[in-house]
This record gives sequence, structure tokens and C-alpha cells, in this order.
Amino acid sequence: MMTVLVPMNAAFYDEFAELLAKDYAGENVTAGLWAADTALERARHSIQASLPQGIETPEHYLYEIKTDAQNDRVGYLWFANVERYRVHSAFVYELMIYPQFRRQGHAAAAFRLMEQRLRELGSAAIELNVFASNPAAQALYASLGYVTTKMTLRKPL
Repeated sequence: MMTVLVPMNAAFYDEFAELLAKDYAGENVTAGLWAADTALERARHSIQASLPQGIETPEHYLYEIKTDAQNDRVGYLWFANVERYRVHSAFVYELMIYPQFRRQGHAAAAFRLMEQRLRELGSAAIELNVFASNPAAQALYASLGYVTTKMTLRKPL
């Protein structure tokens, strides 16, 4: 089965934003960074701040991850092409593969396609954050050649 990146359809954007908000809120609650009662609103605000023009926000790229054969949506990918530390690079905000499509190679394929696109855009590197509570994502990124460049530690009191 082939994996393809399709520019996000405007009709899907609201569903994407709500799925993303729920996932991001949950990750922050699990990590102990946000209180559960305010997490969803904080996540929605963060997404709105990062994507003030939705899918039309400059230098932000939102894709649906689909299968070529049946054109099924298996997830989504959001990244930005930015200048960080005086180097033209990219930042991956979100990769989501729906649970029923995981462990089929879609995430790795989506990242390889993203890397091709970013080379075309002139990016020199790709950065991302991953929660410590997500070992599957950590393993995926390590298998794709990503290395840890910093760590944030936290101790609850």
C-alpha cells in the first residue's frame, strides 16, 4: 500500500483542529504540564495562535496522509518552514496516524515525503518535540535518523 501526502482540504480543517486539540491537551495533561480542566481550551488557543489563518497560514503546511489505492485518510501532518537559529529549517508540529492504520509504515512514509518537500523548499534541517510518554514516536524518529538535541526535565512538588 502506498502512502501519499495530499494538501489538507478546507472542509477537513475544523475536524483536524479539534482532533489535534484533544490530542495535544491529553499529551500535556499526561506529562503533568497542564491541568485537565483547562487543557483543551489551552490547546485550542495554542493552535489558533500558531495557525491564525488556518490552512492559509504562510509557511505552514498541512497535509492529509492517505493511501494511494483507496484514497483512505490514515492521518495528518503539519509542519512549518521557518528560520530558526539563523538557519532555514522546518518544525514538525504534528504527525497523527489513526490507531487502525498504525504499524503499517504510513508515518515513516509520510516523513520521507515531507523531507523531500522540505528539501525543495530549501530547509537545512527538521526539528520536532516529542513527549517522553510517547515511546512509539521516539522509536519512529530515531529510526528515521533524528537525534536528541535537548531535554526538558520536570519534578512535581
